[in-house]
Amino acid sequence: MKKLGFTLAEVLITLVIIGVIAAMTVPTLMNNTNAQEFRSALKKAIAGTNQALTLHYALEGLSAQDYTTGEALVDGIFKTRMSTIEGDDTFTTDDCEGDVFTTADGMMFCVSSNYSSANDDDDASACDSYNINPCATSNAAPNLWIDVNGVKKPNVATTSSKRPKDVYQAMIYSQKVVPFGTPTQEVMFERGTSGSGQNATTGSGS
Repeated sequence: MKKLGFTLAEVLITLVIIGVIAAMTVPTLMNNTNAQEFRSALKKAIAGTNQALTLHYALEGLSAQDYTTGEALVDGIFKTRMSTIEGDDTFTTDDCEGDVFTTADGMMFCVSSNYSSANDDDDASACDSYNINPCATSNAAPNLWIDVNGVKKPNVATTSSKRPKDVYQAMIYSQKVVPFGTPTQEVMFERGTSGSGQNATTGSGS
C-alpha cells in the first residue's frame, strides 16, 4: 500500500512562509496593542486629574485658581486628592521645575513652568473662575505633562496619533483638565490621524 506524505522540502517551505507572514503581522499587532494601552491610560489620567479638582473644590471650596504656583497646586490638590507614591522626580521633559508626582498606578505627572494663576475672577485673567482661560502664562504651551507608564520606555512625547507614544500634553483650567494639542486630542477622542504633531514637543528619554 502506497503511503502519501510531505517531503522535508515541502515542510520547510511551509514553515518559511508562516515565518514571513508572522514577521509581517506581529509588529503591527504589537503596535496596535501598545497604542490602545496608551489611549486607555491617557483617558484614565485625564479623568483622575479632573476628579481630583472636582473633589477638592467640593470639599474645600478651592480650585486650581487658588494655587499660584505649580508646587502649591501639586501639594494642595493632586497629592491630596490622588493616590500618589514617592517616585523618581526625573520626568521626560525638562520643563517640570520639580513639580512632579507619581500615582499608585505608575503614571507620572509634571506641572510645567507654564503654569500660572493670577487668582483673579476676571474672565480675561489666567486661571479665571469661569474656566475660560487656562492656568498658564501662555495658551500656546501645555501646563501639564503626563507620562502614562511612568519610568517605562519609550518616554517620548506623542507627536502623531498614528503612532501614539507614552507622553502627552494637557492644560489645567481652574476646575478642569483637558487634553492639549492635536495629537493628544486625537488619541484621547479616537478621531482622525495626524502626521507631524501640532502644539506638541518631542521629549527626550529619561
